[in-house]
Amino acid sequence: MLVVLAAALVPLVLLALWLARASGRAGETLLTARLDAAVLSAANEAGVRWVEHRSALLDLAEANEVRRALGDTASAGSAPTVLPAVVRLAIVRDATGAVRWTRAADTTTAAGGVYRSVLTLWSRRAGHAIGTMEAVLPGSAIVRATGATGGTTLAAFDRRTGVPLLTTPFDPDLARNATFNWNGERWLVARRTLDEPAIEVVAAAPVADYEAPFADAARRGLVALLIVAMLSTIATVVLTRRLTRALGDLALAADAVSRGEMGRTVPVQGSEELGRLAEAFNTMSESLRRTLDSLARRESLAAVGEFAASLSHEVRNPLTALRIDLQRVEEKLDVESPLRAPLRRALRAVDRMQHTVSGALRVARSGRVERMPVDLLVPLDAALHASEPELQSAGARVEVDTGDVPLVVMGDAAALEQLFLNLLLNAAQAFDAPGGVVRVHAGADANHARIEVEDSGRGMSPETLAAAFEPFVTTRAQGTGLGLAIARRIAAAHGGELSLESAPGIGTTAAVTIPRAT
Repeated sequence: MLVVLAAALVPLVLLALWLARASGRAGETLLTARLDAAVLSAANEAGVRWVEHRSALLDLAEANEVRRALGDTASAGSAPTVLPAVVRLAIVRDATGAVRWTRAADTTTAAGGVYRSVLTLWSRRAGHAIGTMEAVLPGSAIVRATGATGGTTLAAFDRRTGVPLLTTPFDPDLARNATFNWNGERWLVARRTLDEPAIEVVAAAPVADYEAPFADAARRGLVALLIVAMLSTIATVVLTRRLTRALGDLALAADAVSRGEMGRTVPVQGSEELGRLAEAFNTMSESLRRTLDSLARRESLAAVGEFAASLSHEVRNPLTALRIDLQRVEEKLDVESPLRAPLRRALRAVDRMQHTVSGALRVARSGRVERMPVDLLVPLDAALHASEPELQSAGARVEVDTGDVPLVVMGDAAALEQLFLNLLLNAAQAFDAPGGVVRVHAGADANHARIEVEDSGRGMSPETLAAAFEPFVTTRAQGTGLGLAIARRIAAAHGGELSLESAPGIGTTAAVTIPRAT
């Protein structure tokens, strides 16, 4: 009896204790991701609001009353200059630092700190600096604490003066650390710095609220194991020799689980105690298998990232040599040679591969993309050309409706091309027979650009659609299961999102929405 109990239960108890310890780390990881998302959202909103406030300050700097105070121009009227609603105090000084004009708002300063913005004023006639304008704004006008959700507290600091801009329930200086203790709880902190305005946005939340669900699940698992142990003990004592084989099977299955064979199950015989024990063991084994599979996917994804960085580094050198050789061949060819056209296409393909590899290496190292103004139609057109052989091989007809109006966003052209290429290749692989249609549509509203890739392929079931973005999940024998996961990560890195709509036998529509450049 002791041998059977030890073989069946001890490994499971040890695994339960390990999962209980890992629950704390899982809660902290989840909280870190939530805080990163919250501080990124708050920083983006602060940047948008600052653009509006700075525009109002520039208008104030050009007011005739301000200019007349500096002796730059004559006033066109006698009406007093009105401060923008968000400004609490404005002070204009000449080039020597003497105060020439000042105006304070009548309203009471909001709770929290203030942010001081200094603008250089230039002469309208001579074009040189004639003074400065210092404007005092409440911190809450730039960063709004109401944007935080789920127990998250937002804080902000003026990077030049270190002054806290928002009122927080705890001492704002605590938020300058990566983690701190307050009110008997440990808090995690995420931060993001902005150059314009020169502030640091911070999001903080207590860890306990996120660790509690995982700890509760671990406790329930431990209780389930104790119940299994009790049932095993009763079954070992009461059951007769006819159950010896079933007990042996259970012991063997427990040994297999302890060795990592999480798919191992035991046959359920009858509805008595041992049968229920077998059902409980199979349920527990399946639950553990799903948990460990999820952990293995994450570790595999990290390994793929390291492999991608190494592969990108190794591929760039032969690409450079190949480009140099092609350029030498181009120099030797006659101007009218018919080989120049395919040679130029090969050079362009090498350049595109170099950009893609460099972008992959950069993302593998930093997890970010370099942002610059990009017309989405350019990487989309490049992706259409790159996917053309795959679409032709599938016998699919491509219908493109992008218009001729640029859709400018802030992003990385190579990464965006990879995003669209993944969607187009998925569309090409969705057909079971020639004759399908792939429709590409581009449009925009005032704030966002939207690219849709629609196919009339086999579509996806609700279960497949729910797991479509999980790494290494694929329905194709030769698929890696990384295409949509990478595409979604690229969209998120650009501040956008990737969504899927699909129905079996009808087709799939992938929509990419990215904020337009201001």
